[in-house]
Amino acid sequence: METTAFIAPTSSSVLPSEASNDRDITHEQFSAGRRAYDELPADLRPQKRGLLGKISRWKWKQIFIVITLWVGYLSVSTAFSTIAPFFPNEAAEHGASPLLTGFIISCAPLCVVILSPVFGYYIPQLGVRFTLLSGLWLVGGSYILLSFVAAMPSGWVFIFFCILLRITEGAGSAMFITSLYMQLPELFPSSVGTLTGLMVVGGGLGFAIGPALGGVLYSVGGFKLPFLTVGGFSLSIIVPTFFSMQGSNINCKRQALSFRTILKLLTNFIYFLLVIASIFAWALWGFFAPTLEPFLSSQFHLNEKQIGLVFLTLPVASTVCAPVVGKLVDKFGPRRFTITGYAVAAASFFLVGPADFISQPRLWLTVVATVIFGIATSLMLVPNFTDMLAVARSIEDTEATTEVVSGITASALSFGEFIGPIIGGGLVQVMDFPTSAMVFGEVLLASGCLLLGATLIDRWARRYR
Repeated sequence: METTAFIAPTSSSVLPSEASNDRDITHEQFSAGRRAYDELPADLRPQKRGLLGKISRWKWKQIFIVITLWVGYLSVSTAFSTIAPFFPNEAAEHGASPLLTGFIISCAPLCVVILSPVFGYYIPQLGVRFTLLSGLWLVGGSYILLSFVAAMPSGWVFIFFCILLRITEGAGSAMFITSLYMQLPELFPSSVGTLTGLMVVGGGLGFAIGPALGGVLYSVGGFKLPFLTVGGFSLSIIVPTFFSMQGSNINCKRQALSFRTILKLLTNFIYFLLVIASIFAWALWGFFAPTLEPFLSSQFHLNEKQIGLVFLTLPVASTVCAPVVGKLVDKFGPRRFTITGYAVAAASFFLVGPADFISQPRLWLTVVATVIFGIATSLMLVPNFTDMLAVARSIEDTEATTEVVSGITASALSFGEFIGPIIGGGLVQVMDFPTSAMVFGEVLLASGCLLLGATLIDRWARRYR
């Protein structure tokens, strides 16, 4: 069989990318360099410097995957929160008590808490593309079907189908979010922090615009329009997601992580503290959901639009900071940013009331505290997945490790989303808002100190082992 040998360019040949910097080359040298350049594989060709050169090092297919994942995460997060402004009144008209209405709204994130570790374990057998597409299909389909529950008989029939469809939505969200976090380190191993920051922006933006979008669509087209719009948007992402994942090597099925390794991971103290940090990161958002609005209304006499602007500072600050934090995490490592996030979050909770030992309530101080809070959530959310993955790989470094960590991360975030309003509402029932925020800030500060101490002890033990 005749073989063709690849001949590297000699010193007498000049690559075209270098020609612009050397005006003394001959035509023959340039032609030789052009031929040598054309024979090089695409990924070995010299890249131009600057922004366009950096983008060219990323395969366009990978950029397409990032875009579809980001838009998908945006749609899934929006579906979680769209029903908040209009569903309680509709449910009350159909005979649902406030307790049952709260359960209907909360059962989707609760379902993510339960099912994310399960999907994380079985994704190696199911395949990533199947899990992503199935997740979007379940979220979009269940949301469209929810638009028809208003026509059902009031009472337990209405309640049963609402719970069933919200559970289905939660299962789809668990499949999509778990698969999303799983792909980041496999497709982009050197940019996990940056891409986690981008995904945090998508998820946070979805949670932020969901209630406003739901209220506007409900006022325009009634009960059906919000569900049909958000559900249709989720289903429309299936086609680009299918093509973006086609031919990707992460679609192949592989053996799952052993139960013994999972148990060893869950009993690792550092890893346990990082899971707690993930829970706190979303619980911070949930804490303010039932507590900040009554405080702003009673203390500063703000109207609905003014309160909405105050709430808007949280996702805006987080959205701006998340990509920057991701870049810094890729460069300097994750742990220091998580610990800093704890300290910044505690400071924001001391200031938002503010605590009695700081000053009397002032609107400008509360607004500054919400901005600081948005920065703190980025500092806690963005580096955490990278750090958890690093700890898990120190126990067993296999491809299946990523799937398990992704499932646990998605479960922890959703659990924080679930318990945040419960913690905030419970504390405000027994004490005023400034004191409740101060107590929660003290818990955050203590947790950050615990993580810092455990990190120092672990590094000391590794050094002298």
